[in-house]
Amino acid sequence: MSYVLTLVRHAQAGYGRGDHGRPLTSAGVRQARELGALLVKEGVEVELILHSTAARATQTAQQLGRAYPDAQLLAEDELYHCSPEQLLRLVSEYAPVGGNAILVVGHEPIISMTAQLLAPKNAGLPYGVSTATAIAFKVPGFNALSGGSGKLTGVFHAPLRA
Repeated sequence: MSYVLTLVRHAQAGYGRGDHGRPLTSAGVRQARELGALLVKEGVEVELILHSTAARATQTAQQLGRAYPDAQLLAEDELYHCSPEQLLRLVSEYAPVGGNAILVVGHEPIISMTAQLLAPKNAGLPYGVSTATAIAFKVPGFNALSGGSGKLTGVFHAPLRA
């Protein structure tokens, strides 16, 4: 059985309302919507969208959910500030409701650090990814995630348009 884990950095956010409350800009909303359409076009499966409770991550998840209307959206406060190991533990905890395809919407630098951890050595993944970037992996299961256990299947980016 094949499992898919996709890591997404939230789309472009504005300022104000403290860091946790920063909303997406109107361009960020379009960017998140375009990323969802791109992931569908590229055949990336999603059954659960697990996202940080920060406004920008929640709004990104909602826009991605438009492209995946059958996917369940779940907010997880711990994703706002966590380590790569904590992110992978959360994926494992949500595995029973995640089916075979979990997408996580979070923040930098954790998204790129987690991707670096999952990817095989010399995969060529950048450290630090721009907004609305998705990094997809095939993984052996959600309970067996560890360093180098993912097979990179794609890096997808929705450009920012005014």
